Amino acid sequence: MKTTLSLLLLLLAMLGACTTEDTLSPLWGIDFSSETSSGFAMGSVDQYKADTKTIYLVKAANVRCAGEDNYILSYTFESGELLELTIIKRTTSSDYMFPGVEGENQLLSAVFKGENLNLVNSKVTVQPRTDENKFATITKLQTLDEVVFAGSIARVPLVK
Repeated sequence: MKTTLSLLLLLLAMLGACTTEDTLSPLWGIDFSSETSSGFAMGSVDQYKADTKTIYLVKAANVRCAGEDNYILSYTFESGELLELTIIKRTTSSDYMFPGVEGENQLLSAVFKGENLNLVNSKVTVQPRTDENKFATITKLQTLDEVVFAGSIARVPLVK
């Protein structure tokens, strides 16, 4: 009985030693969230190609670390398509530009439906919303093929 009680107290002490510092991201100013919160994202991205407009409604979205200061902003749409934006975070600014400037935040690449987009003059904004513990994002991508993706997605979590 004493052994069981001792193990229980030890386990409680170990759990109590874990603080919220393990989940805080000082780089972004919001806490990490669980993967399941990705499904609460809201918004859409419009694709303009020639004279056509296609609206992609978001089903899930998140920002995930891809190593050092690289992150992937991922949008999964109701139609099943996936848009992934690779960004590099080097400053406290919320804006990521393509082409970028060395030493500043940059939008490195965009992949839609598994195909690399040939970006020109593009921008994504990833704005922390501390009251929601999520991001609000605004995307404006332009390609060499004169395709434009423009839209906003809210309630985007930061996941590990």
